[in-house]
Amino acid sequence: MAERTLPVLKEKKTLTRQETMPVVTFYLGDFLFGVPAEKVMEINKDLDLTPVPLAPSYILGIMNLRGQILTVMDLAKRISLKVETKPRLNLIVRADEDVVSFLIERIGDIMEIPLSKLEEPPPKIEGFDRIYIDRIYQLPDRLLTILSVEKLLES
Repeated sequence: MAERTLPVLKEKKTLTRQETMPVVTFYLGDFLFGVPAEKVMEINKDLDLTPVPLAPSYILGIMNLRGQILTVMDLAKRISLKVETKPRLNLIVRADEDVVSFLIERIGDIMEIPLSKLEEPPPKIEGFDRIYIDRIYQLPDRLLTILSVEKLLES
C-alpha cells in the first residue's frame, strides 16, 4: 500500500498592528494638551456653576449634569498655567469613580498616537507644572502634552 503524505500547510503570517492610544486634544493658551479618550465622557459649554466656599482657587464650583453633581476645575489654574483668555468649554472626564469637569479653551482633534512614540516628559518644562504630565508626543509642528487625569484629581 502506498504511503500518503499530508500537504504541509504554511503558517499564516499575522499582521502585527501597532498599538495606539486614542487621545482627545484641547488647547489652553498656546499649549496643546490631551487626555486618553477612554476617560472623556463628553464636552459641553455654558453650564451653570454653583460656587463652593473655601475650595481651592482652581475649583470653580459644582454643576449638575443630568442629576450627577460634578466638580468644575479650572485646568489652567490647576497646572499653574497663565492664560489670557477665559476657558469656556467643559471637558467631562472620569477617573475610577470620580467624574469632574475641566474648563478648557477649545477642543482639538481626536488622535491615534502610537504607544511606541510616547515619551517621558523632559526634566524641565516651561509654563506649567510638570507633575501633572503623563507623557509627551512630538507632532511635526508642536508638542502634545498628555495629562494624567488621576494626578489632576489628587488633593
